[in-house]
Amino acid sequence: MDDEILKNELSLDKRKLLNKYNLTCSEDYIWEFRHSKYHTVKYFSHKFAKKHSTLALVFYINRLCYAKIKYFEENFYKYESYKYIFKNGFSKCDIYDMEFLFHKPSKNFIDIRSLREIKSIEEFKNFCKVLEELERSSI
Repeated sequence: MDDEILKNELSLDKRKLLNKYNLTCSEDYIWEFRHSKYHTVKYFSHKFAKKHSTLALVFYINRLCYAKIKYFEENFYKYESYKYIFKNGFSKCDIYDMEFLFHKPSKNFIDIRSLREIKSIEEFKNFCKVLEELERSSI
């Protein structure tokens, strides 16, 4: 099936995300990155892309686990999406273009790539506790 037909089944933000990462859909309906010099990297199924949020897709591309997706989806009202632009510094952006989460209560930036370093559920729970403590101390 034609990628453009499949993309049109998705929201505008999701289409922009697929374009940003230059993803194409395989014959088995998996969105993937293909490059002649590298191995093909498979990210998520088309069914997953239709069912889940743009935030979930960004997190999946960055290889973050479901617990992190779920936590940030449920608490996204406490955050804003940002990216870093060399000449301008941190700039607000749409979710599909996000590189950082700005934690509004504490005014801290979280690099979403650094969330990969949290390997265990216990470590992630401790990370969430710290965020919640920062929220309480900013009130």
